Amino acid sequence: MTQPVVAELLAIALIVAICALAVVVIPLNRRGAPISTRNRPQQRHDDERYWYGGIIYANPDDPNLFVPKRLGLGWTLNFGHRRVWQSLFGLIAFLALSIVIGTVAGHQGR
Repeated sequence: MTQPVVAELLAIALIVAICALAVVVIPLNRRGAPISTRNRPQQRHDDERYWYGGIIYANPDDPNLFVPKRLGLGWTLNFGHRRVWQSLFGLIAFLALSIVIGTVAGHQGR
């Protein structure tokens, strides 16, 4: 494969990954709860036992992938949720595969 072809394939893979991420993120409402959990009782995210070091949230009983940060503005991941770990593994695998493909294609083009 030539470098332009590899670059095009990586660009397409990146676009697909961004679209897949959008499919997960867009259905979230303002509080981070998926649409399917809107009728459930509101989950409290300030319980000390689920926060590690005040910055890492891990509650396997919380259905939300994203929860409000404890300090400041923004969101953090619920590391107790299985899908968070699957997504992180997928992202790392995608990045590693991109590096390997780019390296192999770069050496073949010489």
